[in-house]
Amino acid sequence: MYENLLSEAGLTQSESKVYLALLKLGKSQSGKIVKEANISSGKIYEILEKLSEKGLVETVTENGVKQFIASDPKTILDYMKDKEEDIKDKTKKLENIIPDLQKIRKSEVLENVYLVKGFRGIEPVVYEVLENTKDDIKIMGIRSSKNIKFNAFWLRWHKERIKLKKEAKILFSDRNTDYWRNFKKMKLTTTKSIETVSPSAIMVIGEHSFIFSYEEEFTCIHIISKQTANSFNSFFESVWKIAKP
Repeated sequence: MYENLLSEAGLTQSESKVYLALLKLGKSQSGKIVKEANISSGKIYEILEKLSEKGLVETVTENGVKQFIASDPKTILDYMKDKEEDIKDKTKKLENIIPDLQKIRKSEVLENVYLVKGFRGIEPVVYEVLENTKDDIKIMGIRSSKNIKFNAFWLRWHKERIKLKKEAKILFSDRNTDYWRNFKKMKLTTTKSIETVSPSAIMVIGEHSFIFSYEEEFTCIHIISKQTANSFNSFFESVWKIAKP
């Protein structure tokens, strides 16, 4: 227990063992410390030196023989305070150079791609993007699913979309179904249909592109990229022109 607490105070495992051994032994030569602390004899002087630098060990010479004494445990608190002040000082220095570091940082446009699985994984993502977007929503490749869970999930999502007053243009890959009729009646929603639109359902919101799969498990590839979103938007608009109202 003591070793763990000393480690949290900034001592290494070996330093903790040596310091605790010295507390038990009192003034001792290196050989006794090695035995009590159960450490390698080859490292004992290096460890004692580090403890001495931290103010936790004192060295005395008697009859030409070096002996070591553990400092009062209260010294550990002083060591921690010194460490805390040192961290504050380094933090201030770092804060001063942050603007310069930001200037020399190379700016890059990154494309982030994520695979999200299941309702629990997908739901928070699509709702968060919906709430934060100021862009219109474009969806293509929508097909009335035989699984009512999928249909119910999206009807709830679109209900929230309308509540947030976000417009959507939707391309169906089928028509004349109950699911399709639900969307035809929705506010802030324009629908068209074309049978050859896409093999997967794709939704584009701002720089976010979602490619959905409704196989054995509900999965989604979420791409955050303006370039990818622009590409999907261009394809959507070209198909929208020839789709049936």
